[in-house]
Amino acid sequence: MAPIDPHSYTDSTHPLTTHISLSFYFDFASSTILSSAVLSLAAPYSGAFTLDSRSLSISEVLDPATLTPPLHSAARFPRRHFGSIPHCHPLQPLPVAIHARSIFPCQDTPAARIKYAAKLNIPRYLSAVMGAKHVCRRDPIPGECGGACDDSLWCGEGRVVEEFVMEQPIPPYLFAFAVGELGFREVGPRTKVYSEAVPGVLDAAATEFAGTEEMIKGDATGAQVVAHELAHSWTGNLITNKSNDHFWLNEGFTTYAERRIVEAVQGKERAVLNIGIGWKGLVEEMERFKDNMEFTKLKTNQQGVDPDDVYSQVPYEKGFQFLWRIERQIGRPAFDEFLKKYIATFKFQSIDTDTFLDFLKANVPGIENHIDLKVWTEGTGIPPDAMEPASDIYTKIVSLANEFKVGRMPNEDEVADWGGQEWELYLENLPKSVEASQVLALDARYKLSESKDYEVKVAFLQLAISSRCSNYYNEVEKTLKEVGRMKYLAHSILD
Repeated sequence: MAPIDPHSYTDSTHPLTTHISLSFYFDFASSTILSSAVLSLAAPYSGAFTLDSRSLSISEVLDPATLTPPLHSAARFPRRHFGSIPHCHPLQPLPVAIHARSIFPCQDTPAARIKYAAKLNIPRYLSAVMGAKHVCRRDPIPGECGGACDDSLWCGEGRVVEEFVMEQPIPPYLFAFAVGELGFREVGPRTKVYSEAVPGVLDAAATEFAGTEEMIKGDATGAQVVAHELAHSWTGNLITNKSNDHFWLNEGFTTYAERRIVEAVQGKERAVLNIGIGWKGLVEEMERFKDNMEFTKLKTNQQGVDPDDVYSQVPYEKGFQFLWRIERQIGRPAFDEFLKKYIATFKFQSIDTDTFLDFLKANVPGIENHIDLKVWTEGTGIPPDAMEPASDIYTKIVSLANEFKVGRMPNEDEVADWGGQEWELYLENLPKSVEASQVLALDARYKLSESKDYEVKVAFLQLAISSRCSNYYNEVEKTLKEVGRMKYLAHSILD
């Protein structure tokens, strides 16, 4: 076996999957998905064939042409029929999939880009959304379930099929869906926000993402996370890291693009605050990994390591710093032209760090004479030519945070114009542990534990945890149950 990814059993001697046809029957009573998948490979193949799976009950493998178990010599398009085990990793009362292999057997590596078609059979009173083009909502048709379940179930009373198609080759980790009592609000001519169909929740979501359309246009304000996820459309989705060892190619590029969007939409000062928050996070990760500096590299070796266990800001912030260093060396206009060529060259491909470096040296001749590319990508720690941002407001906020160490809180006039990012930067620069009375006093004045900005709220609650201020433990538990972003979960667990 010749694996191509430390987190997948995908064999480099096997042809990669190019298309998957999926049928899902959602049984909410048993928290089970009955499913089938038809895998189309890039080339004919016979012999043992390895796929990834997690917490799946696989009942049979069939040849789709004959619906009989295939001989190895004839197994070109294997069909997988399986059901997920109740209460397994991906299923909760509202089903949540974390890895594609938790939903269907596949070559679960970003090196294998796939197109897919999916039929989701759900109760008629529910609806489905998916990270793919919606084709139609219709009645079930006998014989179309591909063996996922009996036709009596598939075409049962009160069932409906939502059909989707993904026409572009994407890495499997982008496979995503949700089923439930969902509603949506239009927040622009091209943008909608979905949530549970509860008026308070839906209205709050619409308000939170009201600036999305303007962020796409680039002419008004919008949430930082929206800018980041929009940027992923190019770096991460269009061009993808070949494995998690090269995760910075997704997140470093996307963080750089996010800050360019923020600068264009909200101004340079706002972008500097964003960079400053990231710089503080990067410095803290160096302390976290001081006993295992492998994971402070951009190009890592994650053999035998669960990537969730070493999730950090390093690929985001050190990756950003590397690209920012290149921009400073060659100038923004030249770097913009380089980025356009990079995206045009590698679109719909999965690449590794060496591929990027070869492209960089070919298109920016002599860059290696000015920037130590090996130190940046294979070295540990923060390179000496990384740069902390500088601006008047950044310096002022950090100074106010330092004054908190001697017992001085900022007064109302000093924070009158602060938004979420200013507060986040302030909180991130406070000592990791202070007196519980100081935490209580800060919250009494500024109500940070009640902030609707989760970046601010989580930063404050982390301060409360590290200061052993038990008054906020219930709020910490409530917040973790409400918001499942890995960034918040990882930080809270570590604290």
